[in-house]
Amino acid sequence: MLARRGIGIVHALAAVAAVGLVIGAKPSENAPPPSAGKVHMPCTLRSTALLPIADPRGMGYTNNRKFVVDAQGVGWVAVRSKDRRGFNICLVRIPGPWRAGMPVEQNWLEDRDGVEVTTAPQRVASIAAGADSSIQMVWYGGTAASPDHQVRYARFNTSGAARLAEERAPFTVPGYAAVVANRPSANDLWQEHASLAIGPDGTAHVAWEARDPSRLAKDGTPKPGIAYATRTRDGRWSVNGVLGRPPYLEVDERCPSQSRPTILVDRSGVVHVLCYGSMSGVQQVLHGRIEGKKFSGWQMISPSNGDQRHVSAALDPAGGLHVAWREGVPAHGSSSAEEVAVFYASLDRDGHWRKAVRVSPVGEDASTPSVAAGDSSVSVAWVAWAPGARNSEGQVDNGFPADNATVEGRLEVATRWNDAARFEAAIVVDAGAASYPCWAVSARDEGVRPPLAWTSREPGGDVKLHLGWCEMPAR
Repeated sequence: MLARRGIGIVHALAAVAAVGLVIGAKPSENAPPPSAGKVHMPCTLRSTALLPIADPRGMGYTNNRKFVVDAQGVGWVAVRSKDRRGFNICLVRIPGPWRAGMPVEQNWLEDRDGVEVTTAPQRVASIAAGADSSIQMVWYGGTAASPDHQVRYARFNTSGAARLAEERAPFTVPGYAAVVANRPSANDLWQEHASLAIGPDGTAHVAWEARDPSRLAKDGTPKPGIAYATRTRDGRWSVNGVLGRPPYLEVDERCPSQSRPTILVDRSGVVHVLCYGSMSGVQQVLHGRIEGKKFSGWQMISPSNGDQRHVSAALDPAGGLHVAWREGVPAHGSSSAEEVAVFYASLDRDGHWRKAVRVSPVGEDASTPSVAAGDSSVSVAWVAWAPGARNSEGQVDNGFPADNATVEGRLEVATRWNDAARFEAAIVVDAGAASYPCWAVSARDEGVRPPLAWTSREPGGDVKLHLGWCEMPAR
C-alpha cells in the first residue's frame, strides 16, 4: 500500500438549507460534446432533518438502495436504528408536501411468521417498489439463539397507512456453527449485504454476499461470493428452505471472493449485478448480466492497480447503466502518496465500458458514492474529507482501504448534463459529519435530479436522518 499524506485542505462551504447545485466545471470523458446554446435550468436543493437515529451507519451501505419515491410522490426510506428493544429496521414514510419540520411515519419490523427481529441486532436493508404498489425489503440478521446472519424478506402494503403484510426468511444456509467451532474468533458474518431490485414483470431479484463451509480461506475464514435468488410476483422463491450451498453466480480461482453486490433490472428484464472482488489480489469493481437465466460471468469495468470498492449503480430511463465507486490512486504530483477518490463510468449500448473519470476533486479524499441517472443528467454524491483526517472512531482516512463501516465527512455532489462533456464542480451539501448518501429510485419524473437521503452527526453528537430535494424556479 502506498503511504498516506497527512495534510489538510481548504474547502468553501455552502448553506445546507438552500444550495444551488449548478456551478463550476470538472473534466469528464463520459459524455457527448456539448450542444451549443443549450441552457439548463438550475434548481435549489432544500433539505431538512427528519428524525434522530441511533446508528450513524443507518443508511449504509453504498450497494443497497434504501430510498424510494412512489408514483404518488411519497418517499420511503429504510434506515437502521433502535426501537425499544434494540437495533432494528424502520421503514420511514415521508408524505408530501415536503418541507422543514414535516411529520413522518415510522414502521418497524416485528417478530412474526417464525422470524425474530427483536432478540439480536438487525442489519441494513434494501427496498424497492413492487408492481402492486407495495414496498418490498430485504435485509440480514440473526437471533439470540442463532447469531449467524441470514437473508430476510418483508413486504409492506402502502394503501393508506403502511402495514407489514409479510415477513419471512425464505431460505437459510447452514454450517455456521461448524465454521465457528474450528475458528472460534470468527464473527457472525455469514449471509450479508442483501440488495433488491424489482423487474417489469413484478419479479423481485435479490443478490447478496454469501458464505458456506465449502469455501474457506487457509485460516478457516469463509470466503464471500455473490449469490442470487428471485421471488415471483405471487410469492414463489427460486430457492427455499435449507440450502446445501448458496446459489452463487460465479466463484472460481480467477475471482475467489466477491463482496457487497448491487442489483438492477432494466425495462427489458435484463439483470445487472455489480460488486467488488479480488482479481490477482486487488479489489476491483465487477459487472455481470443475467439474461434468460444465464449469467454472463464477471467483467472488470475499469481495470486498475488501485483498490476499488463501494460500488453504486443506476439505470437511466433509456436503460443506460451508470456506475460510481471509490478507488485508491497515486496522489497528484506524488509517486509515494495515495488519495482516495470517487470514479464514474457508463456502459455503452454495444456492451463496452467507457473510460472511467474521476469525479471527486484532486486534493481531497472521498468514498461511499451514490449515483443517480435521469433523462437529462447524471449526479454523484459522496462523502469527502481532508487527507489524514480522523473520524469519530479515531480512524485515519475512515480506515482506508478498509473503509467499510464508519465513513464520515462532508457530503458533496457533482452533476453532468447529458449534452455536456464535463461534470460540474462539486459543491458541499452538508459540511459534516455526514455519512452514506443515497439517491432515491423514483417512479416520477424528478426533473434535474431525484431526492437525496443521508445521515449527519449534529454538533452535539446526535445523529439524524436528512432529506434533500430539488426545487425548480417558477416559470
